[in-house]
Amino acid sequence: MPKAIIHFRSCHETGNIYWIMGAVRDQMRKERRITDWNNAWERIQQTDYAGALAIMRELVGLIDDDGRY
Repeated sequence: MPKAIIHFRSCHETGNIYWIMGAVRDQMRKERRITDWNNAWERIQQTDYAGALAIMRELVGLIDDDGRY
C-alpha cells in the first residue's frame, strides 16, 4: 500500500513539529497503525526537528511545500 502524503510548510504554522506530529498521528489512526505511531513517537522524543521528520517519513510521505526539508 502506498504511503499517505501529508503536506506542510516549514516557514508557516503547519511547519510546527506538533502540527506535523498531529497530522501523522491522525493518519496512522485512520490506517489503524497506532502501534507504528507509538513506536515512532518513542524515537521522535529523542531527536531534533530534522530527525523527527526523517522518522515520520518512514510512516508517511511528508512534503515541505516551502522546500526547506
